[in-house]
Amino acid sequence: MTRFTRRALATATALTLLSTGASAFAAEAAPETGTEIAPVTEAAPAAGTIAVQLNGQDLAFTDAAPQVKDGRTFLPFRAVFEAMGAEVSYDAAANQVSATRGGTTVAMTLGSTEATVTAGGVTTPLTMDVAPYAADNRTYVPVRFAAQAFGCAVGWDQDDSTVILVDTAKLLEEAKAGYTYTYLDKYLAYNEQFTTGNWAMDANFNASVGLLGMGPATVAGTMTGVTAGATQMEAAMNMKLDLQALLEGIAAMTDTASEMDAETAALLDSLKNQGIDLELRGDLGGGTLYFTMSGDALAAAGMTAGTWYSMDLSALYGTMGMDYTSLVDASKTLDAQVLLQSAMSGVTLTDKDADYAAIAALVDGAAKFLADQSFTADGANATTTYTLSQDGADVTIGFTLVMENDAVVGYDLTMTAGTPASADGAVPAMTMDLKTGMDAQNQMTAAFTLDMGELLSMTMDLTGGYTATDETPALTPPEGADVISYTDLLTGAMA
Repeated sequence: MTRFTRRALATATALTLLSTGASAFAAEAAPETGTEIAPVTEAAPAAGTIAVQLNGQDLAFTDAAPQVKDGRTFLPFRAVFEAMGAEVSYDAAANQVSATRGGTTVAMTLGSTEATVTAGGVTTPLTMDVAPYAADNRTYVPVRFAAQAFGCAVGWDQDDSTVILVDTAKLLEEAKAGYTYTYLDKYLAYNEQFTTGNWAMDANFNASVGLLGMGPATVAGTMTGVTAGATQMEAAMNMKLDLQALLEGIAAMTDTASEMDAETAALLDSLKNQGIDLELRGDLGGGTLYFTMSGDALAAAGMTAGTWYSMDLSALYGTMGMDYTSLVDASKTLDAQVLLQSAMSGVTLTDKDADYAAIAALVDGAAKFLADQSFTADGANATTTYTLSQDGADVTIGFTLVMENDAVVGYDLTMTAGTPASADGAVPAMTMDLKTGMDAQNQMTAAFTLDMGELLSMTMDLTGGYTATDETPALTPPEGADVISYTDLLTGAMA
């Protein structure tokens, strides 16, 4: 899959999330308390050969050039932050430098890995992996921190020894210039009820998965629970698994099930047709999700009925190259800037000559997609469509607002995407379809299909609804329950 294809799908996903829960373009968000700024991935270049590109333009360094120290790239503090439109200052007594832009202030102390970001009157500490330093009467800061302090995406063009910086806030500001967003504002007023109140949910779902031409494996079930705000939840699921066809395919592929070790064969046999009860609790803003399961297959899987397992979602999303903190911030604040940053976190910037132009085109399309000028009124409804085609990748998003008395009371969202097979045929062509919506009675539907030929196929359907409630969700396991890390469970299983 090409870099553009991944970027197109990442941005389309962000658009989809934005359409179902996002605000008008807003201010920069400070990182979460205790966040560690990770190093940029780069090969250590030779000193004096580094260039820096900001929003497609090369930065000129007249009296202080980027430096390499201990295999890491450092940028001149004043030159870079002033190029981002920040006001910079130096407190000689405290040996501290600071930069302020749009109500956000970043402060660093030379020789220290501790830094702070102050926004909205709240000061948040951060830990950098390396410390800024002074040389030739100039202050140098690590490139990743310089990028992320004001919400920039960062990349590295190895061939041209160029640091790539994309100022997402400025990109959004320029993209939305000349547009109005009253339809989006009306949708946000409607959507706010689901992110601030307490809601009882009740849903039915079914799904199937085919893998390597085998299967399908199917699951059907029900889900009930309570949500509070944008991140707190308690849910109970009852699922019926049917893995018979998938496991028969696995057995056929390995010639005979006897080639498996006895423990694996027993586990697979126990999973052929099972009912499983799953209970979930957690405040996703804190990044920890708890779950417990019951069912005959648990013992074979090494799990004990009644035991609760904890999952570190931040670490899990990190393994997939996604910024969990940004995702949670987007869900809590409905901030389009945070949402774009989250989408950008999954995109690798490696080409200074092409990456910024491609990203800018995608963001321009997103800004136009949600602008009033792109909506077409049809009776009580208003619809907008976004289409993207490049390098064989095709993405189309349709967003319809259901209106009553000039207010949004429901919505329908569709997304279709397709990518071609890789040139060597190792990765097959892919098509994806998503349809979801909510009516005026808060009843929801969702349908998802993914087709990658014999490599992978997937379908999912869900129906249900939300009802306002005074109930509050339980966020942690019952008092006295046994709780172990799911990571420890997996580690033990693999040992």
